[in-house]
Amino acid sequence: MTSAVSSCNSRSILTYATVDSFEAERGAMALALSVCTAMQACLTGVLLDLEANMPPSVTSLNFAQMCEQSELREKRNTQNAQALEAKAAERGIPIETLTGIDHSRGVIGFLADHARLHDLLVIGADGAGLMSDRMIAENVLFESGRPMLVAPSDFAGPFSGRKIAVAWDNSRVAARAMGDALALFPQVQEIVMIVVGDEKTIQSSLTASDVEHTLARRGISAKVHNVLAQAKPVGDVLQAQAEAVEADLLVMGGFAHSRLRDVILGGATLSVLKAPRMPVLLSH
Repeated sequence: MTSAVSSCNSRSILTYATVDSFEAERGAMALALSVCTAMQACLTGVLLDLEANMPPSVTSLNFAQMCEQSELREKRNTQNAQALEAKAAERGIPIETLTGIDHSRGVIGFLADHARLHDLLVIGADGAGLMSDRMIAENVLFESGRPMLVAPSDFAGPFSGRKIAVAWDNSRVAARAMGDALALFPQVQEIVMIVVGDEKTIQSSLTASDVEHTLARRGISAKVHNVLAQAKPVGDVLQAQAEAVEADLLVMGGFAHSRLRDVILGGATLSVLKAPRMPVLLSH
């Protein structure tokens, strides 16, 4: 563990990348830094060199060459940590970086343990490697009990969080996701609640006007926006609508059904994780 700044504010963000997916200027690292600035939060960066993600060509090397490759990757990972620390220092963000892992819990258990002690995990959705960021994100969302912010690979900032789009079906997970977003980002001024009307029946005793009025009492401009999927993937529809209303963030409940059912039938969460087009807050 290294520490660029020792003190920490009341809010804390955890971010994760591997030596293969790390980019200091965009993606999860850029989003994590932007969110820390917006939330006045401190940052913990978990940056790992995972052997499971090493390219197949490495297996054709002899032992000495494999050792050299391993040393180069470890050096790159250390340099990545230093680069993240430097970016945080430029913004006055307190930061610690972790470049080693307690293998007794595995990567997912290790990251979930740390995520439980933070307000938010920021992660990318890169699908490369046996232990890809996307696979880690899917599992840690179930294990950690904390909200997760997924970054598109081309995100370069800034992040304001003033206007959010919420995937709304009046479910428990949707309510939790919206509650997490409002707790994390008190700067929210406007909410667009996207209801995909032909995806499933929404059970509620409240009208759209009731919902908008209740949120307006909190000082938030709210609008219920009804759309039809028309056989398009729900995740694509949600992202397209969030982009159309120029939201800073898409908020949605993660894996409302069982993970097995979503894997077999597909699902909005998996669709968004496969190709996030904007920052997406997931809560489970």
